[in-house]
This record gives sequence, C-alpha cells and structure tokens, in this order.
Amino acid sequence: MLGVIGRDAYNLLSCCKFQGSSMRCFKNLVFIIFLLVSSSSLAGGDSAINKTLASILPPDKEARVSDTPVPALKEIEVDGSIFYLSQDGQYLFEGDLIDLSDGKNLTGQARANIRSEIFASLSESDTINFHGADSEKLKTKIYIYTDIDCGYCRKLHLEIPDLNKAGITVSYLAFPRDGLKGKSHSKAVSVWCSKDKKRALTLAKLGKAIESLTCENPVADQYNLGKTMGLRGTPAIYSEDGLYLGAYSSAEAIATQLAR
Repeated sequence: MLGVIGRDAYNLLSCCKFQGSSMRCFKNLVFIIFLLVSSSSLAGGDSAINKTLASILPPDKEARVSDTPVPALKEIEVDGSIFYLSQDGQYLFEGDLIDLSDGKNLTGQARANIRSEIFASLSESDTINFHGADSEKLKTKIYIYTDIDCGYCRKLHLEIPDLNKAGITVSYLAFPRDGLKGKSHSKAVSVWCSKDKKRALTLAKLGKAIESLTCENPVADQYNLGKTMGLRGTPAIYSEDGLYLGAYSSAEAIATQLAR
C-alpha cells in the first residue's frame, strides 16, 4: 500500500499483520520496487528516514530501522508492525517482501523474530506451563494463545499429554475472544488467579465450574499483546522461534512441524 507522507500515514501500520500474506501485498511490493529502482532520487540517508518518521509517527512511538536486501529500502518496525520506507523517505508501503530466488518471506521472518524476542521476555510465572518430558527426539516449547470457551481451544487442550510426551512444553497465554469485559475474560482471570493454574485451566476447558477469583494478573497484558501481534482468533500456536504454526492441530502434526 502506497501512502502519502503525512501524520495520517501512521494509520497504514494497522494493516500490517503477523500472520499470513496476500497476493495483493505481493503485487504492491512489485510495484513499489519498480518505483524505487526507477526513481532518480534514492539518496538521502538516515536523516531523510528520520525526518519522515518524525513526521508520520506520534511522539510517543519509537521506530527500529533495519537494512533490507533491496538497495535504498529500509525496514521499519513500530510496536511489532513492519512497513518499508525508501531511503529518501518519500515512498512508504506495507506488505510482504519476498526473495524470489528462494521464495523466502523476509517480512514473515522479521515478524517471527519480533515474536521470538517477545516470548523470550515473558515471565514463566505469567504463563500457564505444561512441561514436556525429556525426549531424545524433540525438546522444545510452543506458545498458545487460548480462550477458555473456544471449542477448538478445548480440543487442543486434550492434546497436551501427547505434546508433553513428545518433549514439547506448552506455555499458555490468555486471549479472551470477547474482549476484556466478557465472561471469557472473567473465567481467564479466575484461572490465572488460582493457586493451581494448570488444574483450574483444565477444569474450565472441560466446562466445569471454577472458583471466581480476582487478583493482579497478566490477562489484559497478554490480550493486548495478542492484538499487537495481529491475532484474530484462537487457538494460535507459535514456536519458540516465533513462527506461526497455525490454529488447532494434533500433537503429532505439531511435533512434525517442529522437527523440520
């Protein structure tokens, strides 16, 4: 998506998602690269980039600027969203940058790297963890955004024993799909406030009543983190490396993905 430079261009960032890609984005990418290559004013350096960012971003937003394999094209990351600017600060687009030599989605990898950094920064006490057994074949962790009442979330929870047997630790994050004022949110808070979080989560996912509790909890923070990552539904499964593994899958299928 091409944007006219101005403060309102920041709204373009909301289009940048962590999951998936589209042919529309690819077509936009080809078009913008054509503009960049054919332009005679690609010089300008970081000062032009900084000037443009200062003009389009709110004062409280910080941007991380990185090089890309495309000459005179910079990757910009703001609050987990990624977009691109020409080095002269004149052209902005949002979409997936594809390396046609090997088909690699460079933007997708950049998003995964951001997610990996975020997951690594989480406190284990804030996630609900089902630890994997020692396994010669596999020993890793997955992160799952979950909703208490989501049918496929409940079905996925039944795969936990087999995931653990395969050496896969499951760390749950809360994502009440009805937001922060609905029944699912209240149930999530009760689970995260329970002394035995694992038992409370399992009971809740079985549709059984659990004690209604309140306390200082990470549910809202995890929900907002999921929104920042572009989460649209649950369950959402990620590897430690930040790669999106999909929604519901069997333990065997997840283990196969991780072993690749």
